[in-house]
Amino acid sequence: MHQTVQPNRTLLVDGPASVQLVTGNAEVFGYPLREEQRILVREGKRQPFYTVETSVFNVLLGANAAVQDMEGGTVPASWSKPVQTVLGLEKKPVVIIVLGASDTGKSSFCTYMVNKLAESKRTVAVIDGDLGQSDIGPSACVGYSVASSPITELYNLRFLSGFFVGATSPVKAVPQTIKALNYMMTEATAKQADYILVNTDGFVSGEAAIRYKLSLIKELKPDVVVGVQIAGELEELMSYLGGGGLMMVEPSPAVNQRTPEKRKLLREMTYAKYLKKSKLHCIPISQINLEPRNGVPKEQKPEKGLLVGLYGRGTRFLGIGVLRAVNSERKILKIQTAVRSKPFRLVFGKVHLNEKLQEVED
Repeated sequence: MHQTVQPNRTLLVDGPASVQLVTGNAEVFGYPLREEQRILVREGKRQPFYTVETSVFNVLLGANAAVQDMEGGTVPASWSKPVQTVLGLEKKPVVIIVLGASDTGKSSFCTYMVNKLAESKRTVAVIDGDLGQSDIGPSACVGYSVASSPITELYNLRFLSGFFVGATSPVKAVPQTIKALNYMMTEATAKQADYILVNTDGFVSGEAAIRYKLSLIKELKPDVVVGVQIAGELEELMSYLGGGGLMMVEPSPAVNQRTPEKRKLLREMTYAKYLKKSKLHCIPISQINLEPRNGVPKEQKPEKGLLVGLYGRGTRFLGIGVLRAVNSERKILKIQTAVRSKPFRLVFGKVHLNEKLQEVED
């Protein structure tokens, strides 16, 4: 269907949907759309199309998708200050960490910041530390990419490297999550990007969450900490930080609250993406180093359906897989994976997937 939107309004589209700018001038979080350009909106996600002038869109909606037209834009005025502050810093790389509870629009803010920094001809390394709602790489991993041009969402960035944590929440994997983020920071620094932008998970409330985030900040040593806050949920955490480089911003009006079912669906979409064209590989236990993770006893027999991380020599992450069978007599593991090169190390996670790559409760 064709939809005409007047200037200074936003077309909010909930996926699955396809949106094409037919005529006019519109943008997504600072990303200028080209006429005839088609944007795919994933199921469980929302994209805001802000109109600078009267624009006509061709919108194709999938099952349970929705579209609405709202007045004004979806980028709060407060978002410009962190961008200007970061652009004004002389050192390289400038490290920025983004904090916020679940569904506050941290990824939206990161997308906007990437676009504004790329617009200034800067290179941005992006580290995705949100294990349960990964945009870069598969869920249960910390992913990493580099952006040098504007994007409509972080999900469109090419996954360059990752670190398998094996859990979709840091609650029971804090040390491993911090280790993963530290390792990705080292990789990003080696790329000599102008900026390193770290997106984090929504675990921010309570003593354990505060200890975790403070440890993370101590390890990564950011130059700027940005908190995306709706109603004071970051106040306690931020009170421990103080000093310069600390900024609070509002969430985008485009933010939508996702149900646990939608969040689970988005995770499963990442497993499917990185297990596309996967095959069953028989790996002799004698030819691979097995590493338990997140409190799984070393002597415990690995369970069918476990999500696993596969590594090459050293610390080179190859990808994910699913343990489909253990042949105790022949001492062989059957792993479903899209990885083609020979793995030297296999890390067991805590997530269980069925044959349809759907999460199964422990």
